[in-house]
Amino acid sequence: MKRRIFSIILVAFSVFLLMGCQVELRARVDYVSPNPYEQTRIEMIAIAEKATIAVKTDTGHGSGIIYDFEEIAEKPGTYLYYALTNHHVIEEASEAKIHFGDNVNDINVRDIASNARYDIAVLRFESTRVLDVHTVKAFEENEEGQSVYLQLLKGQDVYAIGSPQSLSHFNYVTQGVISLLGVTYNQVPGLAFMHDAELNPGNSGGPMFNLNGDLIGINVAKISNINTNEGVIAAEGLNYTLSINALAPVVLGFDEEDYYTLERKARLGVTVQEVAIFLSENDASLLPPDPVGVVVIEFDYTRNAHLVLEQYDLIIEMNGIAITSIADLSSQLVDAEFGDIHELKVLRKVGDAFIEVIVEIELA
Repeated sequence: MKRRIFSIILVAFSVFLLMGCQVELRARVDYVSPNPYEQTRIEMIAIAEKATIAVKTDTGHGSGIIYDFEEIAEKPGTYLYYALTNHHVIEEASEAKIHFGDNVNDINVRDIASNARYDIAVLRFESTRVLDVHTVKAFEENEEGQSVYLQLLKGQDVYAIGSPQSLSHFNYVTQGVISLLGVTYNQVPGLAFMHDAELNPGNSGGPMFNLNGDLIGINVAKISNINTNEGVIAAEGLNYTLSINALAPVVLGFDEEDYYTLERKARLGVTVQEVAIFLSENDASLLPPDPVGVVVIEFDYTRNAHLVLEQYDLIIEMNGIAITSIADLSSQLVDAEFGDIHELKVLRKVGDAFIEVIVEIELA
């Protein structure tokens, strides 16, 4: 019997060693596309995405791209970086950070210059790190001192890079073609062009590239539904990007006095997510059956929510009002002031059961 057990152990150990040898002996084969077009696209995206960022605020997140930098004279070895995003990404924010993905620490935004009509903003932040910067041809001049104008053509391939839906989708890429040029946006003639590269919430402020890797626009919006005589129907492929040609004079026109710092506002200090989005990314057992509410996913530890709430709490009521969406939660915080106290009712998982918990949070 002992001999048999020893034999089984010896065989298992030998198989383990052989498996290890096979893993060690497996050679990496780098992919080289047989299609020159695909290879060009792969190489372009690998370069372009290095300067793409996410913009985290206390009201949500958007996307952006770093386009310039300069060394700070009074701080040798420290650089001032410039990044583009949409005005609407930061217009309600009281705090903002530059996010580089999961492997690099976020950096606080120092100050902002923005233009609401053109829906464009420049974020400045400091870092001692040497970061990737994507040169924007439309911000440059040719040898004759003329501003560079990037030609955009209907049918031209376009590539959007950003963080739609969730920061876990950092540097998500979609592809399409330009569908319509010279589109009026925010009542500005020719500010945008339309295309069918899919955009979603979180893509706002992110870059749009052509196949050469030129930054040709800043992604801004999509049309989800169309009103018809038969009712509301889902729209497909109606996405808007602000033309870099139209944005260039605005961005280059920002002066030092146009930059302002964000003013801290009263907040709960919690980041929440719609139930449908949360369940698309997480285990359904984290929530009760047929959940209705919004899910706590992150905390701002400079505020008070983390003292009484827990991650994955399902907020179902606030100040006696049922909460079914983020909009419901936001409506309870209109004109919020420091020191305001709000009562929240949540469903919290304790063991295998979900219990109701009522908490009070003072805005800080």
